[in-house]
Amino acid sequence: MSTDSGRGKITFFEDFVGTDVVADKSEYAVDTDPAVEVVSGANGIGGVVRITCDAGQSNVGGIGFGQLQWSAYDNYLYLEARVKLSALGSAAERFFVGFTDAQEDTLTEMPFTGTGTTTTAVSDPDDAIGFFWEGNFTDTAWYPASQNSDSLVVHGSSNMSAVEKTDATPTAGQWHTLSMMIDSSATWAEFSVDGKIVYTYNDSDNAVIDDVPLIPIFVATEGTTGVNADIDYIYVEAGRDN
Repeated sequence: MSTDSGRGKITFFEDFVGTDVVADKSEYAVDTDPAVEVVSGANGIGGVVRITCDAGQSNVGGIGFGQLQWSAYDNYLYLEARVKLSALGSAAERFFVGFTDAQEDTLTEMPFTGTGTTTTAVSDPDDAIGFFWEGNFTDTAWYPASQNSDSLVVHGSSNMSAVEKTDATPTAGQWHTLSMMIDSSATWAEFSVDGKIVYTYNDSDNAVIDDVPLIPIFVATEGTTGVNADIDYIYVEAGRDN
């Protein structure tokens, strides 16, 4: 058994420096309705990816980063992203940042829906874990959510305390950093917003299937309110197999 150095982990980082993700990053999958594009200038140093969600529409779109090559099998998995919503809608606007197992369908399927305090897993993709924002929720927070083989497992919308929900609630037009750590068996996961732990999952049931490869995504569903959904950077880290 080897002893790893500081390079004994796998990392991915993208801060969108450039002008055209479609042209410059051919391994990234993007959608065109709603529009997904790099914007620069005052929106972020170097550039950010913006999903422009039009009011009164119901299209689903986003960006997938690379391939199905991440999993919580045999070691940990970590994701961090800096995101901003220009407005907080109140009817069917949905945003998700995290992992799914559906590379081909990722940009046309939102992993979850929600209403009140209830999160519902969508049948495609089969597996997903990350942060989910839903305009139909009673409290408009970035809620931890996961599904394992189409079954809802993590559902912070109904399990988080009032304080945790407050800490996870975004402010329109402001950047927020979302991060999550998943252990090697996916029976433990910790979710943080702006450095504050807002939810910890610890159970014998796997939060997400641990031996199926996943892909990081940022995806949005249009609703009643027009929203610019921005991601400034995304960072993914995983331990190598034992």
